[in-house]
Amino acid sequence: MTTLVLGATGHVGPHVASSLRALGEPVRALVRDPDAAFSLLGDEVELRLGDLGNEGSVRAAMRGVTSLFLLTPHGPCMAAGQRRLIALAREQRVRVVKLSGTSAGIRPDGPDACRQHWVVEQDLTQGQSPYVILRPNAFMQGLVAGLAASAVATGTIANPLGTAGLSVIDCADIGRAAAVALTDAAHDGQTFTLTGPSAPTYEQIAQHIAEAFALQVTVVDTTPARVGEAMRSRGATDWEAHHLTEMLTLFRRGESEYLTDHVEYLTGRPPTSVADYLTSHAEVLATTGTS
Repeated sequence: MTTLVLGATGHVGPHVASSLRALGEPVRALVRDPDAAFSLLGDEVELRLGDLGNEGSVRAAMRGVTSLFLLTPHGPCMAAGQRRLIALAREQRVRVVKLSGTSAGIRPDGPDACRQHWVVEQDLTQGQSPYVILRPNAFMQGLVAGLAASAVATGTIANPLGTAGLSVIDCADIGRAAAVALTDAAHDGQTFTLTGPSAPTYEQIAQHIAEAFALQVTVVDTTPARVGEAMRSRGATDWEAHHLTEMLTLFRRGESEYLTDHVEYLTGRPPTSVADYLTSHAEVLATTGTS
C-alpha cells in the first residue's frame, strides 16, 4: 500500500512521510535532488528522480502506488499542473489526498492561490476517483518561525494583521492528519479544515516568543501591502508578492480565526499550540528561524 508523496522536501512533506512510516506504510517520493532528499528523509523513503513537469517520470513514480499526496508549489500555473497530476492518478486508479489552502479563501472569487485550489477541488469533487481534501491554515513553520527569527535578530516583529487572530497549525499535525487520510479510505469524499487549538494575534504570538527566548519583543504595526512590497524588494516575483498581500489582507479581516476539531478527529490527539511549538523548537529556531 505504497503512498507517493509530492513536495516531500518542503515544510509539510517530511512530516507526511515520517507519519506514514510511523504507521508502517511504505513511502515513495518524487524528488529532483536525491542527495538532499536522502539527508532529509532518510533511507526508509524510496526516492524516485523526476520532475512534476515531466509526465513520464510522474507516471513511472505513480506505478504501483495506492495513494498520492498532492502538494505542489504555489504559482500562477498551480491549478493547471495539479489537474494534470490528478488526470495521471485517475489513469492508474490512485487515490488523491490534496493539500489545499486556508478554508476562508477557497472560493471562485478568492485570492488567486485559493481560487486555484478551488478549481482543483472542483475537479476532484466532480470526478469519479476517490479523494480527500485537507485545508490547513497558515503554517507555524512559516509564519511563527519567521516571526521568531525576526525577534531573535532584531527584537521586533512587524504586524500586518492588526488585532485579528490566526489559527496557525504545526506542519507535524498536518503530516499526521494526512497520513490517516492517505491510509484510511473511510474518509474518502470528505474535506477537513485543519487548524491549531487557538487563533492568537500577533501580539499574543510575540508574547509566546518573548517567553520562549527570554527576550523583549516589540510589535510594530504595518500593512499587508508594505509586507508584500518588502518581499518584492528582496527578489520575490510579482505573483509571490501579490499572493502574500492577498493572504495577509484576508487574515487581517479576521477570516481565518475559525477553529475546528478535525486534527484531533483524524489523529486522536489535539493540535500543537504556538507556545508548545516554540518550546519544542526553541534551539533550532534561535539559530535558523525554521523547523
